[in-house]
Amino acid sequence: MKPSEIKAALASFGGRPNKRLGQNFLIDKNILQTIVETADIQKEERVLEIGPGLGVLTRELIDRGAIVTAIEQDRHLVEYLKKLSVPVVHGDAAKLDWMEFVAGQSWKLIANLPYSITSLALRKALWSTHPPIKLVVLVQREVAERVIAKDGKTSLLSLMVGLASHKARIIKRVPAGAFYPPPKVESAILEIIPKQIDAQAEQIMALAKKGFAHPRKLLSSNLGLTDGSVFEKLGLNPKVRAEDLSVDAWINLCQCFVRS
Repeated sequence: MKPSEIKAALASFGGRPNKRLGQNFLIDKNILQTIVETADIQKEERVLEIGPGLGVLTRELIDRGAIVTAIEQDRHLVEYLKKLSVPVVHGDAAKLDWMEFVAGQSWKLIANLPYSITSLALRKALWSTHPPIKLVVLVQREVAERVIAKDGKTSLLSLMVGLASHKARIIKRVPAGAFYPPPKVESAILEIIPKQIDAQAEQIMALAKKGFAHPRKLLSSNLGLTDGSVFEKLGLNPKVRAEDLSVDAWINLCQCFVRS
């Protein structure tokens, strides 16, 4: 949709972009097509979309044969979408049980995510009892770069995603001008191929939260270790910091703590 069309659609119910809900509407057709093509929709494939806005992405997914459930918090947009016969659920995606909408079937998460719930949405999808087979989400570029960061720049977010995915990659950077109104930051299309998390994942994240409590301190200090013997056993520098560890290193470190 063009900015003029967005303004007209919002004006039809007396609305305007809601900053609190992170409403930045995609206006770049090329970016829209890149999202849909990356999603690789199969006929009658189940898709969950968070924050459909005016339904531009939603309708593209439906045209490709997807069975879409869109979750929208803005009640005015919900009424607008219903008039377009878009399948929409009114509610806060952070609080709703997504499993009710996928009904135990194979599904994908495809969305222009509101920036404020990106981390929560990724965790909710990836760490569910029935994760999607693919995520294609438009998110803040800085967040996307944190998601794919490797050892040396690891964060709690990249570790959380790494433990629950086979692959995560940035498909394309998206300038602020691709949206109306334009946000103050760049965005990126992020693709994630999930895997089922193992039983130890929560223990690893609990340990990592301690390790990242004071990022500038040595990991041994954050974990309350008096010497570096544990790190030496794992072939790690005793002066290592939390951000230096790879996903596999965090898994091995957690196993050492469990055995001790």
